[in-house]
Amino acid sequence: MSNYIQIQAQIEQLQKEAEAARKREIAETIANIKKAIQVFGLTAEDLGLDTLIKGKRGRKPGKAAAKKAGAKGAKKAGAKRRGRPPKAAGKTAAKAGRKLAKAKTTAKKSKAPKDKRSVVAPKYRDSATGATWTGRGKQPKWLAAALASGKKIDDFKI
Repeated sequence: MSNYIQIQAQIEQLQKEAEAARKREIAETIANIKKAIQVFGLTAEDLGLDTLIKGKRGRKPGKAAAKKAGAKGAKKAGAKRRGRPPKAAGKTAAKAGRKLAKAKTTAKKSKAPKDKRSVVAPKYRDSATGATWTGRGKQPKWLAAALASGKKIDDFKI
């Protein structure tokens, strides 16, 4: 029987073998892909890689120049300010709050959106009380009590 240290050594050896096999298979796969590309004359666009090449990933062009110029240089160049707008001069928080409250009361009230959840038909009914359960969520107390007393859930199916 092997002890823990021997098993750990076996695991380490198997991991090394697996990594070597993985590298070998990757090299074979890359060679096969290169050969297929050459034979069929495939392009990056044919393989769907054009989005990666055209700069869809990573930094957008022109960001480096703006970053070098600094925030002040970007403002002078006419770039839009990002983030929260500056507070209006001369207005206190109370005045701004009153204006906001007034604007809310005068604004048109829109209808509340309808509930998008679907209605599920009940699957179980208590014949004594008429209570129903859809079979979703926690079992209702009337069903749990009936099951505890020895009845089967199939007795309540609709």
